[in-house]
Amino acid sequence: DQKPVQISVVEIIPSTEELCDSTHHYHGAAFQDDIQKHKISTYLLEFGIALHSVLIGLTLGTTTESFTALFIALSFHQFFEAIALGAQIARLDRISLRSTGMMVIFFALTTPVGIAIGIGIHTKTYNPKSIASLLVNGILDSISAGILIYVALVNLITAEMGVGAHAFHTLKKRLKLLYFIALYAGVGAMSVVGRWA
Repeated sequence: DQKPVQISVVEIIPSTEELCDSTHHYHGAAFQDDIQKHKISTYLLEFGIALHSVLIGLTLGTTTESFTALFIALSFHQFFEAIALGAQIARLDRISLRSTGMMVIFFALTTPVGIAIGIGIHTKTYNPKSIASLLVNGILDSISAGILIYVALVNLITAEMGVGAHAFHTLKKRLKLLYFIALYAGVGAMSVVGRWA
């Protein structure tokens, strides 16, 4: 003969305080996760841009013909990369002024370092058409291009226009269309600049 077990509703249903506390912890963890993801994507973007900038500087330092056209194209190229990186750095939460300054200085020095390497190599009988030069350039360009494409698609464009970008989804259709036109115009402009770079 078993006695019926009595369970009060209080034991089954958690209190409002318990629910709020667990929800708060969940949202706090999700927020921390977003901050960490953004930090990693920003560092990855800086690494990709830095590697790319050294290669750009190397190209500029070793070129002998069409220097002016290349210099103008690369100046625009670096300007827009700096804006993209600066926007990412500005969105970082809980980053010290010192860390921000170091990231900015690191980016600012990469192209001049590449130019210095290029000038140094150029004076030592550098042949940009040699198999070794083309192979090294191709591998490093591929690595930096892969990093930049990944960061642009996964972190930059998705953050601005993706599923989680609530501000974008609440915009009027005309404004959304303007966003896409601006995006593709930027891609087109960088492609034109890339023709001379």
